Amino acid sequence: MPTESNAPPEREGAAVVLNLDDPGDLRLVSGKLKWAPGLIPGAENEGLVAGKFIEAPPRLADFDDSTWETPRNIREVVGTGTTFAWYRFTITLPEKVGSLDVKGAQVWFTTCADDYGEVWVDCPPFTPDFRAAQAIAQNKLSPTAGYNAENRILIAREAEPGRRHVIACLAINAPIANPLGGVFLRYARLEICQGLAKVPI
Repeated sequence: MPTESNAPPEREGAAVVLNLDDPGDLRLVSGKLKWAPGLIPGAENEGLVAGKFIEAPPRLADFDDSTWETPRNIREVVGTGTTFAWYRFTITLPEKVGSLDVKGAQVWFTTCADDYGEVWVDCPPFTPDFRAAQAIAQNKLSPTAGYNAENRILIAREAEPGRRHVIACLAINAPIANPLGGVFLRYARLEICQGLAKVPI
């Protein structure tokens, strides 16, 4: 369930952290979680084609994940060897979480994929003038940070209650040349910050 900082909200602002792997916390943001294996789930060879550029549709905000499963636990290890999996969180920001007003809040998403991870937020289709570099600059992509490294990405600078956000996480097994085990997410957290709890950007 949500936890608040001990700082008096009237003096220093407040932060609430939600565990998006917890059904109760997920309900606080009218959320759903879907999962599917593969770089392109359902495609031949899971979309892995040597020597060709591939755009993975699950990164897109308007991708239809309705046929995907709801995972029992994001920490459940899936696959072995060269393995990819997508975890898609769809949330709608409420007016309040506990006693914290959401309007105008700063909202962050944090996760850690085993072993490499990318996070795409509200991603539109790529066009000639919107590629990966623009996605990073516009806070719509947190690229692979390193082996078992944390991904943290800004969801909203000034939160709007009722606004829907789609967070698409790609987990990749590694080391690439000798992958061990499978893939999973260690955690998935949504941090809603007001006042001095906001991080300077």
